[in-house]
Amino acid sequence: MNDNTPDIAQTARHWIIRMASGNMTEAELEQFHTWRKAAPEHEKEFQKECKLWRSLTVSPTQAQAVRLTWHRKTKRRTLKTAFVSFTVLAASFAVIFYAPLVKLWLQADQWTGTTIQTISLEDGSRVVLDSESALSIQYTPTQRHITLLRGNAFFDVKHDPSRPFQVTASTVTINDVGTQFEVRNDHAPVTITVKEGIVDVAAPHEASVRLRAHERLAYQHTTPPLIEHNLNPDDIAAWSHGELVLENATVADAVTILSRYHKGAVYLLGSAPSTTRISGIFRTDQTNDALTTIAATAKLKMRTFSKYIVVLE
Repeated sequence: MNDNTPDIAQTARHWIIRMASGNMTEAELEQFHTWRKAAPEHEKEFQKECKLWRSLTVSPTQAQAVRLTWHRKTKRRTLKTAFVSFTVLAASFAVIFYAPLVKLWLQADQWTGTTIQTISLEDGSRVVLDSESALSIQYTPTQRHITLLRGNAFFDVKHDPSRPFQVTASTVTINDVGTQFEVRNDHAPVTITVKEGIVDVAAPHEASVRLRAHERLAYQHTTPPLIEHNLNPDDIAAWSHGELVLENATVADAVTILSRYHKGAVYLLGSAPSTTRISGIFRTDQTNDALTTIAATAKLKMRTFSKYIVVLE
């Protein structure tokens, strides 16, 4: 492809539409990163397209208009023209149904699908990003700032008093004092757990809280922050080295957690007794084995349709 602006813009839109589809593969993610870094013009055009998509809003009326337009046009166009229209329609539907997800991913510098990713930062710090997670990175000569947009992340920070390290998750801000800590921003409340060292945590209308090793703080808008003490250090961010620790989880919760790491879909159609609880340590890269164990414990039948679809009933 020639590096002229129309082609670059078209390629940028292609990557945005792929992200919007929700079906972007790990190989495509690598290709996208390679293309983005290949030339300054690529990054410039990509950011230009991002600005357009970030401001995008689609109403139900507009969505219906797209459907009606497609219905009318496919009746009277040739197959070749209809195929072109279908490509445009696919992009339109991606915009309509995945716009919130697109906005999130376009803000992110790093994101994951069903895998766990380790990110080495330029200052020697390290981030382990959980599945279905996204973050943005802003480094300046005087400050290091990470925004956890979604999901879970474990930070191993290289301390530098002249260049503070700060993490934001929702409305919560975590200031590192040289440490290892986990931040979870997948459901309310936002939780911060310290494995080693110290962090200072601040939130609107709340006094700053200092957390030390083996402590966890949960922030929820409607209730005062809660602190847990004397946590087992081996259980803190166990997912970052491929282990899931479940303790007294309901069957539904256990299946939901495991489905984050399953390459495909997991459906819980049956109902287990409310008294059934799941406890144990499971491997994130062996989800079928874990689901088999859960099904046996809950007396559910497990069916697999190809290696990607699992149904518990």
